[in-house]
Amino acid sequence: MNQILRGGVLCVVLWLAACSDAPAPSPKMPSPAAPVVLTVWHTQTGAAQTQLDALVADFQKAYPPITLRVEAKANAGELLRQGVAASALNQTPDLVITDSRAIAEFARKGALVNLDPWLDDATLGLPGDERADFFGGVLDASRIPELKNQQFALPFDKRVVVLFYNADLLRAAKADVPPQTWDQFGNAVRATTRGNTRGWAMTPNAGVLAALLASRGGSVLNDAQKEARLDDEATLKMLQLITALTKSGATYLVEDAASARAEFAQSRAAFWFGASDQAPLIADALAHVGANFQWGVANVPQNDPSRPVTVISGADVAIFRSTPERHRAAWTFARWLTLPEQGARWARATPAIPLRASSLNLLAANPPALAHYLRAGLSDTPPAVRALPVVGNAAQIDNALVEMWISVANGADPGVAQRNAAARINRLLGQIP
Repeated sequence: MNQILRGGVLCVVLWLAACSDAPAPSPKMPSPAAPVVLTVWHTQTGAAQTQLDALVADFQKAYPPITLRVEAKANAGELLRQGVAASALNQTPDLVITDSRAIAEFARKGALVNLDPWLDDATLGLPGDERADFFGGVLDASRIPELKNQQFALPFDKRVVVLFYNADLLRAAKADVPPQTWDQFGNAVRATTRGNTRGWAMTPNAGVLAALLASRGGSVLNDAQKEARLDDEATLKMLQLITALTKSGATYLVEDAASARAEFAQSRAAFWFGASDQAPLIADALAHVGANFQWGVANVPQNDPSRPVTVISGADVAIFRSTPERHRAAWTFARWLTLPEQGARWARATPAIPLRASSLNLLAANPPALAHYLRAGLSDTPPAVRALPVVGNAAQIDNALVEMWISVANGADPGVAQRNAAARINRLLGQIP
């Protein structure tokens, strides 16, 4: 293990917050008066599915009146398809743990319980001190702007966009380790471009681009998610940077994440943006080629490093509409999953990030594997998070973002590409005939 990845306070798993005293055990919520059997659908696989099964078993020990029948689905698309069919037959599950966009589609169909009353419930709700324990923006990222900004899910299995960097290459180029601003990043990309190495391996991805825009104060859509916000300075500046770095030969397009990891592992690229759960895969890629350089993970470069922002994605927990008694039991399980103890267990067993400061504290004594890929003290402030669009045409909006990025990397004028993408998205949203 290299020195950067070894050093620092390993209790900091992703957002690198300082350790504090471990939290007191979370209070136990009351059990339902009568036995109830709930069906839970999810899309977890491998170690995550094993851990979810363990959590379910422990929940049932703590709440004997509630029996959970858990069913795994192949992916979010399949779960959505089966859920829509089940809804037509009035045979839906009680809870789903799946992609936030699938949950938004269920909510648009009126199939889910609005969780705002439960969050505010005096007995079973989430009081102010617990809400403050979540990292900035995490709870709000599960709201759906087009549906009166109501909360139809609780966050569960999440990852964020980060910057992976080769510290040896940066030091050799006398560049900032790691770059914190976009000016520093641009300079570092150019400085590390030498011989067979170039600064930035780009894999155009909608989530990554959304994070890059957010870090500059921009956004893909407006707050109501009814109109594109791409025709702004944040988007133009980002596209101009891509253009300048591409023309100088300092950045280049890479086909996919696996190819980018290989480029990074072989020191053919100093930087790559990806989701935080890519860190173990990068470590595997380095081991595969026998690489021994120092590398690390950083916040996305920012306009204002003192107020960092990134994009969050992953699975949430939602409750289907049925009866008040079943809603109460389903909420008890969903709420239990968000407690610090469960968050710490989930982060230890999977590549997901902890969502609460208390979960980080619980991990301090015995950090999970992911902590070994993250450098402590990287940021004094955990980044606030923003959600990807969850509108009905979200996948097509993703395509528009990716194609805008690729077109600029291939020589298109940034301003023209920006305006074309904004118009395309507004047509998808019904703003342009």
